[in-house]
Amino acid sequence: MGTTGSTDNHSREPVPASESVSGFAIATVIIGVGITLPAFVVGAQLVAALGLRKAAIAMLSGGAFTALLAFLTMRVGAKTRLSTYSIIRCCFGDWGSRFINLLLALTLLGWYGVTATLFGDALQNTIEGVYGVTLSPLLLTALGGALMILTTLFGFRAIEKLSRVAVPLLLAVLVFSVWRVFDGQTLATLMAIPGTSTPALQSIPAAVSVLVGSFIVGVTLTPDLARFLRTPSDAIPAAALSYGLGYPAILLLAGLPVLLNTDGDLIGAMQDIGLGVAALLVMVFATWTTNVNNLYSASLGVARVFPGVPDWLVTTLCGVLGTAMALAGIMNVFIGFLILLGVFVPPIAGIYLVAHYRRSAEWTDAAEPARVVWPAVLAWGLASGWGLLGYVNADFVLSGIPVVDTLLIAMASFATFDRLASESVVVR
Repeated sequence: MGTTGSTDNHSREPVPASESVSGFAIATVIIGVGITLPAFVVGAQLVAALGLRKAAIAMLSGGAFTALLAFLTMRVGAKTRLSTYSIIRCCFGDWGSRFINLLLALTLLGWYGVTATLFGDALQNTIEGVYGVTLSPLLLTALGGALMILTTLFGFRAIEKLSRVAVPLLLAVLVFSVWRVFDGQTLATLMAIPGTSTPALQSIPAAVSVLVGSFIVGVTLTPDLARFLRTPSDAIPAAALSYGLGYPAILLLAGLPVLLNTDGDLIGAMQDIGLGVAALLVMVFATWTTNVNNLYSASLGVARVFPGVPDWLVTTLCGVLGTAMALAGIMNVFIGFLILLGVFVPPIAGIYLVAHYRRSAEWTDAAEPARVVWPAVLAWGLASGWGLLGYVNADFVLSGIPVVDTLLIAMASFATFDRLASESVVVR
């Protein structure tokens, strides 16, 4: 959920036509990244809070909106053949892009903290189930964080290969859990189970904002993958099959087990329906591989902000910070974290979408942008500030969904500021 994954291939040059792929291939990659334990937890919490019917509506609505946004961001990547970093640098300037990339890196470290917590909880359940020994989840989370840092430093390629095995197994566990839920239950019975209406999830619009927040970092980074598309029109199946259909299906399947355990505890729900130690072990490995990818991507972003710091030190410090987030209890504010993502990240995509249609002919990896492109920075600040006000006071919500407001305000304000400036105001 934190990232769609990226590639370092041809990072400083256009992707050759011989290496381009279909929209279906890109959709497969994105769905594969989405089959992770944090995604399952999002689905579980939504179903627990809203009930199955409202959660399904929210998931399909959020998927439709996200698919539309992903289609637009993918077209930017497919047409420019540039990485997300290069696109952001062209839009926000050299120093402005460093701030934006640091923000994206921090969101990835937030996902790292969430995933590290889930790793510790799953491992604690596994050890208790096998040996009858109860260990502190915090201790296991800290040890897991250390293993993830070491893996990223020394064994990323090996763990990436392991993920190809772990992810399908995790999907098999999910399908089996759904089968157990429907054993002796009818769909009408499951639809009648009410949600708990947690404070952050009391309505479908709030749930849609949470869903978009959980997807938005990956959507913003889709140019990294979409630049490999054969044609810009291939963005249609890539976005529709992944964010429009694939992700909502994953979330809905993950939410079904908690209908019989409505506290939102996915691991506890799976235990309640008879899934044993083997399933939890699969979750441990799948979570491990996911977090290595989160740490790797976050480290790349931070390294671009601080180019003089050795890569190994950047990775280590990022891993320590992400683990500290886990130990500090980021999982306790998971929904709030997703809401903040829905405030601060959509304006980034909105700004580079407008910039693409206004001045993408000027974008090249070799171009030296201004230090700060103020129309973009000011538009991002205005949209983010409005989004925060929308969560504090409903009078500031224009569309009914705060995350949609931040995107539209960013696009409109950047277009206005850019036109008024005629040439971007630059600090050199």
